[in-house]
Amino acid sequence: MDDSYAIKESNVGSDLDRDVESNPRHGGQELGWAPRRQPHQDSSIFSPWHGLSIALLFRRPTHRFFYKAPVIRPLLLRPAFFLLPSFLQTRIRGRTDFDSTAPGHQKKGGGNSQIEKPRALSPTAYLDGMRGIAAFSVFLCHYFYTCFVIAEGWGSGGSNYYFLKLPFIRLFYSGPPMVCIFFVISGYALSLKPLKLIHSASSTSPSSTPARTHGHAYSKLLETLSSLVFRRGLRLFLPPAISTFIIVILLRLGVYEWNRTFASDPEFLRNVQEIHYTRFDSATEQFVDWAYAVLNFVHLWDWDAFAGSTGIDVHLWTIPVEFRASMVLFLTILGTARLRMRVRIGVILGWCVFAFLWERWEMCLFWMGTVLAEGDVAKENAAKAEIELVNRRGGGQEGILPVVQPVVLARTGDVLPRQQLHHQRRHPQSHYNAAAEGTSSDQITSDTRSEGQPRPRSSSAITALSSSVVRTTFFPTFLLLISLYLLSQPDINSHLAPGWIVLTSLIPYWWTEHYRFYQPIGAVIFVYAVSKYPSSACGPSSASARYAAPVFSRYLNPKTMFESSMAQYLGKISYAIYLVHGPVLHTLGYTVMKLTWTHVTGTETDRQYITGFVLASFLVVPLVVWVADVFWRGVDEPVVKFARKVEERVVVVG
Repeated sequence: MDDSYAIKESNVGSDLDRDVESNPRHGGQELGWAPRRQPHQDSSIFSPWHGLSIALLFRRPTHRFFYKAPVIRPLLLRPAFFLLPSFLQTRIRGRTDFDSTAPGHQKKGGGNSQIEKPRALSPTAYLDGMRGIAAFSVFLCHYFYTCFVIAEGWGSGGSNYYFLKLPFIRLFYSGPPMVCIFFVISGYALSLKPLKLIHSASSTSPSSTPARTHGHAYSKLLETLSSLVFRRGLRLFLPPAISTFIIVILLRLGVYEWNRTFASDPEFLRNVQEIHYTRFDSATEQFVDWAYAVLNFVHLWDWDAFAGSTGIDVHLWTIPVEFRASMVLFLTILGTARLRMRVRIGVILGWCVFAFLWERWEMCLFWMGTVLAEGDVAKENAAKAEIELVNRRGGGQEGILPVVQPVVLARTGDVLPRQQLHHQRRHPQSHYNAAAEGTSSDQITSDTRSEGQPRPRSSSAITALSSSVVRTTFFPTFLLLISLYLLSQPDINSHLAPGWIVLTSLIPYWWTEHYRFYQPIGAVIFVYAVSKYPSSACGPSSASARYAAPVFSRYLNPKTMFESSMAQYLGKISYAIYLVHGPVLHTLGYTVMKLTWTHVTGTETDRQYITGFVLASFLVVPLVVWVADVFWRGVDEPVVKFARKVEERVVVVG
């Protein structure tokens, strides 16, 4: 739900008519016109009608409409192709020459256009996937809770003994814990670049004076913070304004009236009946009400719960909260920019405690995201400093004389020989990653299996290996289990749920929203624990994967799940999912559910009711993802570009 990650440009439906222009068979002909035959000269009185009557019956038509088909066809294909999901467009481009005119899928300087290779995953790509899965879980929460009681925990009140209500299992359809994860990720992402600039200002470069380095870094920091503050409002509020405007259009067209009775019928929606936006008598009243709703939605002056939420789409209440917390976060970064790193972390942690005492859980999550980002930036700088030290020891030239650590080779060769070879077969380029760290894959293989036998392990290598496995695998797994349990805190009646009775009794009496006590704590621990796992973007020769046990680094690694193609796709459309799942459910979703229950399964028994809900889900869930994909490309990405262009137009260049 933020704009700190690089967004890939969508070239859907762009420049489709260049295929015709670049086709050598057309020669120097006018674009979009087929070769014309010489018109038939007829001097009779019926000559004006000759081309319309005789040609239609006996010969090829000569009037201009039929020859404009090559021009009309791309105009019809563009919207049709744009409405396809982006993953289908990629497959179509890969199988045909349709991609030859898409600028984002051409290689520069090449005569023959080729599809670009997928970009490598960034070190923080798992956060994109985590945000995408969280957004999808929020949609499932709002889909499920209309029909079932999902807020209570397993065994709450002596009932609710259902498998889907068990801890860990209930997370895939729980919304409040995912909102906490959203806020941690937002704090991390918004802080990452400013913190990098702060750290670069605190470190001096040998080639430049400290004063010049500090001045340039702090100037870039001020420019970055100014850009983030300026674009944040457009980024957060403009897409919801457009989505709610689309809701008003659908309302005036009568689409919401399809399910007006269904939306308040307890026979079908047996738990939560959301607000089904009212249709006014006149369009003027409707649009004036929308304008007031948007004005109230941009709510900056109130920190009450659900402040700024609108009845047009009740799910959007977190966006004003995110904006207010973002502004406070930017002020925090500016105020602590010149502090030492440990002092800055201590100050932010102190503010977290202070905010927690005031039950401002959202600010705690944003600030803790900053603390996690600070730790990662510090580790990255330490790794760079170590590489520079190794290069200087090797003669001052990187890659000429790498310094090979024997313990590292022992860890890699003795623990993961099969995984190393398996990864090299599937990813031959992985030896470059090893070379970047001062060790080539050939050196590792030859050192590991000299004459077909593994090199004997020393006691120091075994000791370092055991401590590294505990630090990089088992300790994060322990934290991960704790975080998942805390995130599974029931939303209501947690004091009646087994396993939560004692924990709920420990919540301070002044904390009003009990379910907001342990869930934020679990969200922070969860993001921290996942960050400690090795990344799938690195091969087994990388430093993060060397010390991980094979079963965890290959199969039980949560970071690889968040870095998968499906999670990355959901991460790209996460904000769009959050914005459109409400109107899709109230229009197409309710229609599908009503038809399924009334014409297929019925609702007389619980089994029929659940069966109808499951059958409807096979169509409702893809519909939400499809509409979110279109909204992402048609609204979300253009808004990001629009905000940057506005900033470029009005900013003072100095």
